[in-house]
Amino acid sequence: MHLRRLIGLSGVLSYLALPVGLAAQVAGGVEFYGALDNSAPITRTVGGLSLSMGTPYVGIRGSGGLGISSLTSQATGVNQGPSNLVWATNADLMLGPVNAGLGEGFMPYSFAGLGLESSAQPAGFTDAIRTWSYGGGLQLALGHLVSVNGEARSRHLAAPATSADSQFVRGIEYRVGIGFHFGGRRSPYSVYSRRRADIPPSAPRPSRNPSRVVWPVSTSSASGAARKVVPTAEQYIGVPYRYGGTSPRTGFDCSGFVQYVYGIQGVDLPRTSRQMAGVGMAVEASARSLAVGDLMLFAQGGRISHVAIYAGNGRFIHSSSSGNGVRYDDLGTRRGRWFADHLVAARRVAGEGHILVNAFAGGSVIAFDHLDPPDSAPPPSR
Repeated sequence: MHLRRLIGLSGVLSYLALPVGLAAQVAGGVEFYGALDNSAPITRTVGGLSLSMGTPYVGIRGSGGLGISSLTSQATGVNQGPSNLVWATNADLMLGPVNAGLGEGFMPYSFAGLGLESSAQPAGFTDAIRTWSYGGGLQLALGHLVSVNGEARSRHLAAPATSADSQFVRGIEYRVGIGFHFGGRRSPYSVYSRRRADIPPSAPRPSRNPSRVVWPVSTSSASGAARKVVPTAEQYIGVPYRYGGTSPRTGFDCSGFVQYVYGIQGVDLPRTSRQMAGVGMAVEASARSLAVGDLMLFAQGGRISHVAIYAGNGRFIHSSSSGNGVRYDDLGTRRGRWFADHLVAARRVAGEGHILVNAFAGGSVIAFDHLDPPDSAPPPSR
């Protein structure tokens, strides 16, 4: 009976989160977790399931679990042993990259929410303690579908009103889990609603060049694009970095910046660095072989995840999370050596008087899978 009611309560929390996620066409995940709160006189161990849905940096998570707890007598110091079945549920607002398709590696997040939990020695299912809590965690993405999460939660009484609340002790709850991510992948372009999926809706279409070309194509309408793109890019130095950003009004990520400034010259590049690795002509990834305007492609975790524009003399311009936005960097500096060590490819997308066609047979384009994650370069020297 208790189990059926707990499942029903957890379902209500998940149901409340579901319409928000569906309305925004977002991704989410299911996590199996274990939690421990060892705040004397209570030791509580719970295992359960959570469902999260949301946009890349804001989401909702509902979770519920079952377990056991023990209560140590404050008068005698004697542990009274495991109790009957105990339970806990939470509804949290999540802030951070905790959904599918956000890249690989370690990603921090924070959360705050409301919850219900049974007392340590419940006399009945209705012995519920109302709580509010907050905390933070770290997610390690293992590819696109699986992640390992660890977090700490500080829990507090929301409305002391029952005798059960006397068994509540403020403390830190530690939680670990394994998550399986879903959604946002029915179409490789489901993040965007426009028919032209390689141009995000927030990116204004530049109008300086009326004769635009759609990639891949061979044309003479973009003569000198490679020489012009660096001065164009330089105008946006100082624009802040923003994950998924494609506009100087709100900020750029690395590929959004490259796509935007090349777009002003009439060249519609694909959306991500990995897609850009499939356009144009391959160039040796070294300073002696690069020409002004070439795309420099960097890899983290064995995958291309960052792109910059070569500006000559070992310098390049890009939108960098570690550099706080659009800036120049130099391959010869301490920070630049990190990029030199992670430089894995280079592409020439525009030559003297024409735009180079896609290098793959049949003009096939690498499918969109996820946006470029932040880079992990050392911060600039002050």
